[in-house]
Amino acid sequence: MIYGSLFSILKGNPFNLEVLVDSWPNYGAVMTPSGNYFLIIVAPPVWDPYINSYSFFVRDENRITTVLEHINWKQAFEMQSMQECFINKIKYEAEQRNVDIDISLLRTYYQGTQKEAHKHAQRHHKNQEFCSLSSAYVSLVDDSWTFGGSFASQAYVNLCIKSQPSCCLLNSGIPVSWVLSDHYGAMRMLHTVPQERRKGLGTSVCSVLSEIMIKQGRPIYCHVEEENIPSQFMFKGLGLQETKCKLLWVRSNS
Repeated sequence: MIYGSLFSILKGNPFNLEVLVDSWPNYGAVMTPSGNYFLIIVAPPVWDPYINSYSFFVRDENRITTVLEHINWKQAFEMQSMQECFINKIKYEAEQRNVDIDISLLRTYYQGTQKEAHKHAQRHHKNQEFCSLSSAYVSLVDDSWTFGGSFASQAYVNLCIKSQPSCCLLNSGIPVSWVLSDHYGAMRMLHTVPQERRKGLGTSVCSVLSEIMIKQGRPIYCHVEEENIPSQFMFKGLGLQETKCKLLWVRSNS
């Protein structure tokens, strides 16, 4: 996630990300908070992770408390880290501030080598019509997304489409399967319309997006819910490896 954040920053920083370290060059903690991009155009709803999003990495667990002091706890937020050592500290800090949070652990898959990625990226079916998503498809993507359905989510989806790699499979010019990449560079929002499922279309769009990301030098990775067995098998089939640690995903409810 930190690598993906840096890549986004170097590519024009469309999500207004920042990178904070506790010291330099011998840092012990890294944090990538997003700026207040959407504050200009939308008032925060009950839960809006697009305004207040953080990812963390620490070398020294004693630095966790210091990192969490830089969170804006008064605003709706999300936090992400590949280090489960944050869990108890986050619970404690949230309890001290009377902030209600949801915590999830997601499986994480990544592409280890470009050689392996190239091999699997060539598996998509021939004679299929692929394209990048455009702003014309914002509502379509947002309507199918678990966290969609608001003005803020549409603004976020639109920014992802305009600034990050994506892939869409068309059937007679109509989108039937698609996948995007988010502000941390992870593959996200994978969806296939119900009538076209069980045809391997999700595998196809993820394969093509992987190829695009390889050419751009981007990391290839994704997070999958524990109960989403089909997606776990799909990404393994694409040659992605599961990490030993899981993604810690924290969302505030206030």
